[in-house]
Amino acid sequence: MEEAKYNSAAWDEEARKGNYWTLPVNEDEVQKAKNGEPFVRLTPASYVKSSWIEGMKGKDVLLLASAGGQQTVLLSAFGANVLSIDISPEQVKKDNETLRKFALNGSAIVGDMCSLDTVASSSFDYVFIPHSINFISRLDGLYSEVDRVLKKNGHFLFGTANPVLYIFDEKKEEKGKLKVKYTLPFSDERSKSRKEVERMIREKDTFESSHTLDSILSPLFERGYHLIDFYSDYSLNDTVDSFIHDSFLAFNFLKCRL
Repeated sequence: MEEAKYNSAAWDEEARKGNYWTLPVNEDEVQKAKNGEPFVRLTPASYVKSSWIEGMKGKDVLLLASAGGQQTVLLSAFGANVLSIDISPEQVKKDNETLRKFALNGSAIVGDMCSLDTVASSSFDYVFIPHSINFISRLDGLYSEVDRVLKKNGHFLFGTANPVLYIFDEKKEEKGKLKVKYTLPFSDERSKSRKEVERMIREKDTFESSHTLDSILSPLFERGYHLIDFYSDYSLNDTVDSFIHDSFLAFNFLKCRL
């Protein structure tokens, strides 16, 4: 399956629809970032802890699957040297238009976060990914690339959906009910029928995968990364949040070896 191709088209569509993650920041938010308060997000409801980003000023920061006129713009206004790489041309367009609007120096290009051919090894102090790892079915390619481009003692900040969110029937959830339907780990491609997958492609829905906590965390520990900090977050879905308080998870890992 051409996962990257389908999700590129799907996020172009989300950008046109005005998805929560595709709305550019305003002048007030940019000014706050310039004043030292960049309110950026790895997860839907909460802003990233200030202690995680206070060291980014003057540093080289790579944002992956994070375009849309938000994180790229705010971290650039904060004083970081930002490059954003996103698979959606529409999202990248929003980043670059908003950067130009506020005369900021960051940049955004179209690319696949699992194949960073244009990025030099050991060239970034931070890699920042919102909960976009749920839009790829395998993490090994991404983790290899992050490890390659991140400097020693660099930080890998990312968010992810709690795997348990993927057990529920989406149609029931939309009606305010939670009914277990799927086994974990979940994948739209493997867990749904061929007819459902064809409908998703036709309607330009995003393809997602739940991953397991083991597959998310163990490879980083094996590569010598240290977990510095962690927090959980709500989903902004009242039905889900009334049942699960840790809907989304955010991690701050430190690369401790070359």
